[in-house]
This record gives sequence, C-alpha cells and structure tokens, in this order.
Amino acid sequence: MAIVLSTPQTISHLLAQKLAIPNYQRAYKWQPKHVNQLIDDIFHHRIKPCYRLGTVVLHQDKDNDVLNIVDGQQRLLTLSLLCTILNESGKLISSPLLEHKFESSVSIENLKCNAQIIAKRVGSLSGIERQELLNFVLNKCELIQVTLDDLSEAFQFFDSQNARGKALAPHDLLKAFHLREMMDSSEQSERLHHVSLWEKGINPDDNSANLHTIMGEFLFRMRRWIDGDYGIQFSRHNIDVFKGINLDKTQYVYADAILALNYAVESFNTDIARKWDRQTKNYPFQVDQVIINGKRFFEYVQHYIAMHSKLFVGEKALLNSFLNQHTKYPGCFRKGDVYVKNLFLCSVMYYYDKFGDVELEKVAQICFCWSYSLRLELQRIGIESVDNHAKARSGLLRAISKAIHSQQVLNYQPRYIQEPKFTNAMDVQASIKAMTFGSSH
Repeated sequence: MAIVLSTPQTISHLLAQKLAIPNYQRAYKWQPKHVNQLIDDIFHHRIKPCYRLGTVVLHQDKDNDVLNIVDGQQRLLTLSLLCTILNESGKLISSPLLEHKFESSVSIENLKCNAQIIAKRVGSLSGIERQELLNFVLNKCELIQVTLDDLSEAFQFFDSQNARGKALAPHDLLKAFHLREMMDSSEQSERLHHVSLWEKGINPDDNSANLHTIMGEFLFRMRRWIDGDYGIQFSRHNIDVFKGINLDKTQYVYADAILALNYAVESFNTDIARKWDRQTKNYPFQVDQVIINGKRFFEYVQHYIAMHSKLFVGEKALLNSFLNQHTKYPGCFRKGDVYVKNLFLCSVMYYYDKFGDVELEKVAQICFCWSYSLRLELQRIGIESVDNHAKARSGLLRAISKAIHSQQVLNYQPRYIQEPKFTNAMDVQASIKAMTFGSSH
C-alpha cells in the first residue's frame, strides 16, 4: 500500500494543509448529537497534555499538492467550525475547508445548524477561556493522518478501517467499494456522475423512496428471500449481497454471457450512428442477477429506484389505484401491517422485474392475497413472521423465480383463509378481499 505518511498531527497542522473535499464525498451529515458529543469530549479532556480524536484518510493528488479527504470529512469540518467560532481575533487560524463551495443543501443546512450549536455551547466562556480552549484544540488535540498517493488504495484503507467497527451506513461502504472497482476502467467524470446520483438518492427531492429504503427494504430482501435466506436487516455485516464480479478481471466461464451482454450494450451506445439518432440502451438488469462491480452496480440501484417509483409512487404510478383501494385501512400503519405491505410490494416488484406489466393487476391481486394472509392468520406480526413467509419454498417469490411464463404465476393459489383467528374491522375487510380475489383465480 502506497502510504506516504502515517503519523499523529495536531489540528493546527492539519487545517493548515491544502485540504479539499472531492466531489465523490458524501454530504456533511453530522447531527447535533454528534457535535455535542465532540464538544463534551473536548471539554472533558482539556486538562490532558494530548488528546487523540481518531484517524483521517487523505489522498495526495499527483498533479498538485492538494490533499483530498477520503475519510474524516465530518470531524474535520466540525473542528473547523469550532476553531473558527472560538477564534474571535481571526489571527490564529484560517480554515480553507469552510471556503469549499458546498453544492448539497443537506451539507449547507447541517453546517448552519451546527455552527449555531457550537456558538451556543461556547457563548458563556470568557475571552481567556475561549483562547485556552482554542489553544487546546489546535495544539493538543491530534488526528492520525494517513496519506496515500493512490486513490484506489485510499478507498481500500477506508474500507478496512470501517470494517473494524466504525459506524458507517452500508450504502456508504458500498459506494467506496464500487468506486474503487471503477478506478481502472472509467473516467473521473463518469465516477462523479454516479456519485452525484447516489447522493441525490440518499435524500431525494421528490416523493420517491430514498436509496437506503430501496436497498435495505427491497433489493436486499428480494435477493435474500429468493435464495431462501433471511432478509430482516440490511447492515454493514451483509453488504456482500451487493458485491459481485469485476468484468475486467474475471475469467470464469459463467461470466462469459454477462461479458457478452455488457459488450453488446457498450457497443450499441458507443456506435457513431447512435450519436445521430440519440438512442441508447440501458443494461437489462434483473434483481437477482450476479452483481457487476463498478458502474453497473450504481446503474443497478438507480434502475430499481426508478422502477419502484413507476409502480408505486404518485398518482400516475401503475398500481396507484390498487394501493389506495386495498392497502389503506384503519390500522394499516401498525408495524406488523407495514411489514406485510413491504412483502406485498416486494412480490409485485419482483414479478414486474421479470414479466413487465403483463397481467400486472391480476398478479397484484395474487400478491396481495399471499402477503396479507399473514394478517388473517396471526394476531401479532413481527418481521420474523414475514421473513419466514417470504423465503418459504412454497411461497410466491419462489414461484415467480421458477416461472417461465406469466401464466404460471397467475396459476399460483394463495392459501385460502376460511376462519381468521380474530375479527376486527380491518381483518374482516382484508378477509373479504382475500376471498374475492381467491374466487376469481
């Protein structure tokens, strides 16, 4: 690993360097609890001769002397805010990081909010106390600076650091992994494009589901359930579900068909004739396919964000009327009912992924009966009950997986519930629907 530097550095020395926030970085997301915790720690340890705050990973750009922040952006920005607010004279520190042009509205709002929190926390200090605290932060607080001259290695180091226990969301770890997979086969502009879409997906501007929901409650669960495995919780411990093969490096025979399809799509889109008619072809993803590392992974996630919206979000969604008619009832927001609805939506999405809108309304009825039968059988529904129902060998997801024609899914018979265990108003309604749907198939 091409480590240029690995040594403790004072905050003063770190902030004096030419630090930059690259475009592939996630937004600044520290909440008040994180800021308050950092300030509490600093106040608690300010009598010590030295206090270490963690590690920062930097990438040294070969074309200039700028150090891009790979890991540690949240802490460095917060420390910059703290030092700037403490530094009333303006002579002890300048903070180039805060001069960065932030494009994300999330970053801007969090910086404003956290600046107010810091100002309030230190507002009661006297001038001497502020200077003493600033001196402690600048000259006695340290971060381990790890600087690498290879961006791929920097991401790998970042990945290994977080695998040892630092709390990062699984989608952040996957972003780092798949960006690293793109390093040898893509231009920087292409990587920045995918990172931009990724960050927008985390906090979408419209009513579409966010990226974490799509990955954790749909893609992760479908991929696991189809394999007959548990799909309860998506975390950093099972992100391998979204890691696959690098097409530039694999030599396995089973990958030949994937390579051929990928080549066909690339050839079509780079054909000079396509520049004339402006036609493009998207990669034909399947939810349970082998993951293609790198840009195809990013495209895969965006594809299913769009599919979820097309099926379920807004008045123009293909199943908007069905959802309004059948999934909105007194008690539909109970935790168990939310789990059942998620199972229903996953089953519909899995069918649509394979057969498109062929007989979609009829299949939605079957998916509804199969999913909501749990609501009639069980008085209390936990995610474990939904999990067991979803991965069952005789379940609907397995039937869709095996089906070659849509008619095979239409022939699936959800279990008929004759005597529900309890009969509140919601269950009577669902029971009637289940019997009505069941009698028509």
